[in-house]
Amino acid sequence: MIGMVADVTERKLAEEALSKVGGRLIEAQEEERRWIARELHDDINQRLALLANDLEMMEQDLPDSAVEVRKRIRDHLRRVDEIATDVQAISHRLHPSKLQYLGIVVAAKGFCQELSEQHKAVIDFTHADIPPTVSKDISLCLFRVLQEALHNAVKHSGSRHFEVQLRGASAEIQLMIRDRGVGFDSDEAVTNNRGLGLISMRERISLVGGTFSITSKPQWGTEINVRVPLSADIGMTQAAG
Repeated sequence: MIGMVADVTERKLAEEALSKVGGRLIEAQEEERRWIARELHDDINQRLALLANDLEMMEQDLPDSAVEVRKRIRDHLRRVDEIATDVQAISHRLHPSKLQYLGIVVAAKGFCQELSEQHKAVIDFTHADIPPTVSKDISLCLFRVLQEALHNAVKHSGSRHFEVQLRGASAEIQLMIRDRGVGFDSDEAVTNNRGLGLISMRERISLVGGTFSITSKPQWGTEINVRVPLSADIGMTQAAG
């Protein structure tokens, strides 16, 4: 009887813990959706409206000089290209197609290259000993953590040089993201918007049975280390969000 009570108690505690994890992860996912909505409405939509207005004004008042016409057309084409690039970045953030078809290494490398070009930063990506097949849940989890960590680093660190390492070792995959920027107080970060990203990364890793650690000091920089067992027993589908 004592054994049965202890087992039920442990199960209830585990269920409560998972429920809390799921709640925090859902909150982080909702914040991500709000960010995407703001990007589409406040940025992309306004830039398209301005472009349409400029094209309409150009049609109503065409310059006399062919050189000036070509100059304006080139300017508008450049703006179209910038908008298309930003829409593509949002699309990849929503659904990384490279991850689905080409695997974690190609997807991670491609994301680093895109972010590097978008923010004119240097991202040194290296990888070694990654198994040819990694489960969908683990791959997606690692990719989402990489996305969140690098976006945070680019936005907050003040640095323009970052390191990403993806390694396979002892039946696990290790991910490291490092910058030598301004650093931050991790306890203080939890109380502001940046803390939500940290919670999201931590909870995603816990859902696949992995470990997440972050070392950051003001003026020293930040290093994130993730270790995920390849045989992780995934008990919740939220990790695939």
